[in-house]
Order: sequence, then C-alpha cells, then structure tokens
Amino acid sequence: MTQATAKPRMFSTVDLLTMAVIAVVAALLNSYVWFAVMNVATPLFAFLGPVGWIGASGVYMIAPVLVGLLIGRMGAATIYGLIQGFLEMLLGNPAGALSIVYAGLQGLSVDASLAVFRYKPTLPAALLGGAIGNLVADVIYLFVYGLATPGNLIVGGITALISGAVLGGLVAWLLVLALQRTGVVSRIGLKGYQEI
Repeated sequence: MTQATAKPRMFSTVDLLTMAVIAVVAALLNSYVWFAVMNVATPLFAFLGPVGWIGASGVYMIAPVLVGLLIGRMGAATIYGLIQGFLEMLLGNPAGALSIVYAGLQGLSVDASLAVFRYKPTLPAALLGGAIGNLVADVIYLFVYGLATPGNLIVGGITALISGAVLGGLVAWLLVLALQRTGVVSRIGLKGYQEI
C-alpha cells in the first residue's frame, strides 16, 4: 500500500464525533428502552426457561456493530463500547459500573470479529460481530448473576449467538445500508458496502 492510499492510524474528528453521538443514543436506549423491550419480548422465549431473556438480548449489539462497520478501524468498537458503558453508568443503568465491562467487552468482541474480515464492512462480518459480542456479554451475565449451569450455558449460548447475529448484526447491517443510500456515511469510515 502506498502512503497516499493507507488508512490513517488515528481516528478523525468525524470518527470520534460519530462514536460519541451513537454512544449517547445507545446509552439512553440501553438504560431505559431496551429493558422495557426485554420485559415484553421475554415471554415469547419462555420455552427457553430461565435464559428466555437472551432471545431478545441481541438488540444490545446494534450500536457496537454499527460503529464497527461505520468507522472500520481497529479499536473503534472497543473505544465506543467503553464510552457507551461509562455513559450508561452515569445515566443510572441498573447494571451500574458493570455497564462499562459489558459494553467494553461487546465492543472488543465486535473488533475481533471485524478483524477476521480485515475491517471490510460485509454482512458476514456484521453477523459474526453481533453473535460473538452478544455471546460474551450474556455468558458473563450468567456467571455474575449465578445462572451459569451447564444447561443454561448451552441453551443461552446458542440463543445468544442467534439473537446477536439477527437482532444485532443484521439490524446494524441494514442500518448501515440505509445510511449509505442517504449519503450520510460518505465522510465516515469505509466506502464500498456490499449489497445484500
């Protein structure tokens, strides 16, 4: 790669502002809206037993995957996750300081998943990022709250992968495509999004 075509190593001001704006919106959603959505959606997954809530937990992965796809740089989703978790804690999220851990690990998982695809914004990258990020956060939740029985880990793990891929990765991918069509992402991250 020549120096003219190489990506800069530092985040641009636009990248940082994009992370900050999405972090504020996501922190508000995670602290107040998604809990209500989870309470309504959990009965739909009652057949999963005590881990039924995991069926709807993929919604928490929309923002980290969205940032990872939009910015397309190593560490973007991790930094974003730490910012979001800190904002959630400040906004009074019931998880408190654990919000920083959950969101940070979700971001780190998205970054690791996108690295497999060399940060190219593709549908498989989005699905993998959502699936792995949701799995990591939900397994930690199971251990922290004493729900980590072998059955719960197996059923919850499979459910987390599916929920994260569909509700997190796919929804984030569709949002990126919609933003690209409007021209909003012309100055953010990568160009050349793959169509579905």
